[in-house]
Amino acid sequence: MTLPNDISIGHSLAHLKQIAPGGFALGVHIHFAAPKLMFNCYPLAWVESYARQGLLMHDPTVRWAMSNEGVRRWEEFDASEDPRDVMTQAASYGLRYGVSISMTDDAHSFGGLAHPDRPFETAEIEEMQAELARLHDLTREVETLGPAMRARLGELSIAVVTA
Repeated sequence: MTLPNDISIGHSLAHLKQIAPGGFALGVHIHFAAPKLMFNCYPLAWVESYARQGLLMHDPTVRWAMSNEGVRRWEEFDASEDPRDVMTQAASYGLRYGVSISMTDDAHSFGGLAHPDRPFETAEIEEMQAELARLHDLTREVETLGPAMRARLGELSIAVVTA
């Protein structure tokens, strides 16, 4: 049985995948650096390289999102914020243009979303902010996703990690 929230979560993630064709990684309801749910559809080779090198806490987009709210375009990060050269490495996997979006209320949710060919338009960023806020609200009481939802996300090539 598919739960109503599962359907809405699936719609939001599918919409984000359309807007951000380069992929995304979203963490929702983050407490003590661990998200309740994480959705990732970046290229697998990048995800593996990123994990193998332990880049999470060196990633300037993640560091920014953990301590700020709002939106920051990836091209706004400079070399002094990226001593491990995460942004250049990401670009070599097609993640050239992107934004970090971060929001907080009772918990923190944030994500990085990429476009392979061009910077995002302001309207696209606003849509992505709205979808992240929607996912934050929809997953407030969710501890895990049902099997049907996990299968649907698998069809969209979106990996799900739960706390």
